[in-house]
Amino acid sequence: MREHIAVLTMTRGRHEQLLGQVDGLSVGSRPPFMHSVVSMGDRDLTRGRLPLGTDRWRTVVRPVPTDRRALPLAAARNLAAQEAIDGGAEVLVFLDGDIIPGSRTLERYAEVLTGPRASVGLGHVDGPVLWCGPILQLEPLEPGAVGYPMRRLNTLARRTPGTPRVRVGEVRVEKRWELFRALAFAMTTEDFLATGGFHPGYTGHGLEDADFAEVVRRAGGTMAWVGGATAYLQPGQQVAPEHEVRIAANHARIWRERWDESANHPWLARLVAEGRLTRGQDGSYSLAA
Repeated sequence: MREHIAVLTMTRGRHEQLLGQVDGLSVGSRPPFMHSVVSMGDRDLTRGRLPLGTDRWRTVVRPVPTDRRALPLAAARNLAAQEAIDGGAEVLVFLDGDIIPGSRTLERYAEVLTGPRASVGLGHVDGPVLWCGPILQLEPLEPGAVGYPMRRLNTLARRTPGTPRVRVGEVRVEKRWELFRALAFAMTTEDFLATGGFHPGYTGHGLEDADFAEVVRRAGGTMAWVGGATAYLQPGQQVAPEHEVRIAANHARIWRERWDESANHPWLARLVAEGRLTRGQDGSYSLAA
């Protein structure tokens, strides 16, 4: 089934991190048939100046319209998915540009997504399924180091908040939808199309993950952890506080318009506790004075 598994990613300017992802795919037990990469305003990536190509899979790079004030992550994921689907993908593995897959990540996703759901302990499920791999945080590279040692990532990483301990071969249903992170997950093409994709109104990191999980939840779907489908998160750039709070207020507004209710999310709660956002009596969020 290798020819039906596509890896989808999106990035801007994080070239070493993207090349780390390619290295991870190269040493994996099961390569993809396609690496669908979306450039969010990255000229070097769009113009093919990065050494992403390999004879082991097809690499497709497409640009998405980008406002430099906030990355169009939701729209980029949708475009990456559409390219993979048009190319014949049956399994979509979403990995953000800072993610390196583990040595068995694609193998494990293939095992659980291409067989009967009952055979992996999921039972009868009518709605779409979010298959999530545990995410581990990598420490910054030592000065002068060139890339991470792909065979030893597990010894260099630490568990991120909310990531459960799931044994290799285990599939565990998760009821806490707020734990979903679009950094690393997989879906069948059929399930992704049934959701309609990510809402493109969200720009920047924030509630686009939670919104997508809400779509799946309301469709009678399921979220499940896949033991062994580990993803490694490379250290990222910090968002400026004033930029983060503006994104948060905008995302909270979009959520309210879409779902006719106030968003309740740990990210927003943290910003309120820090005095950077205020929440009105009607549940709406605004920038703190």
